[in-house]
Amino acid sequence: MKDIRMNRGDNSGYNHIEFEEIKAENGKAIGVIYMKKPPRNSIGSWLLDAIYDKMDQYEGDDSIGAIIISSKLRGVFSDGADRDELFGSWISGLVAEKNYERFHRAHEMFVEIGNCKKPVIAAINGVAIGAGLELALLCDLRIASELSFFSLPEAKPELSIIPGLGGTQRLPRFIGTARAKEMLFLGKMIRAETAMEWGLVNQIAPHKEVLKQTIEIAKTLLERDAKAIKEMKKCINFAGENDILKGIEYEVCLFSEMMRLKLTNKNKQ
Repeated sequence: MKDIRMNRGDNSGYNHIEFEEIKAENGKAIGVIYMKKPPRNSIGSWLLDAIYDKMDQYEGDDSIGAIIISSKLRGVFSDGADRDELFGSWISGLVAEKNYERFHRAHEMFVEIGNCKKPVIAAINGVAIGAGLELALLCDLRIASELSFFSLPEAKPELSIIPGLGGTQRLPRFIGTARAKEMLFLGKMIRAETAMEWGLVNQIAPHKEVLKQTIEIAKTLLERDAKAIKEMKKCINFAGENDILKGIEYEVCLFSEMMRLKLTNKNKQ
């Protein structure tokens, strides 16, 4: 992943995360990143730097086969952007000067997270609002607590902005334009069952079993061919940015190269 952290040389964001590696029976491991920024895991540049940095480490670690993003706070995945930072005097000064570099940097970091070479799963144990939902949308799979709910409330008068980390672009690709506009324009909150029905989450788990169920899914991924998953993820992400004919051409190229390598290795045996 690119070295595009927003606060280079300042690792204080690590105060807001915990992490562990969980070994599977086949010797591979799952890297778990827990947000732990009381009271609601609001996402600011320091927390984002820490998540990004740890994901970068896991992506480059051959022993890690899958990554989980979760939370250590009870009943909350993340309630959105850190408003103290976003609306603070420092950022306000930069905006007044039309210096939007930090906004572009955060967006670029989100793109890099979404393109992580390894499968990434969100274990959503409760509230996923604003930037918290945008972070979950980057993940390849989303496992949600039965008590979780989701919202992009930026149009409400107390905020009066729009999502700034890809929410207007990614949400319609998951749930369709009409439903995305319903959530975005009205600031509509949806619960886990509706999120499941609309395709926003992949599975619902009992509240106390979210992380356990997510780990089991990650272990299943570790039993699959890592190269195949990596190339499929590249194809799917490519499809989101290109028309179907370009997507098919891209898929055929990757498929052909994988077949060439597979047959070459077979002939050497």
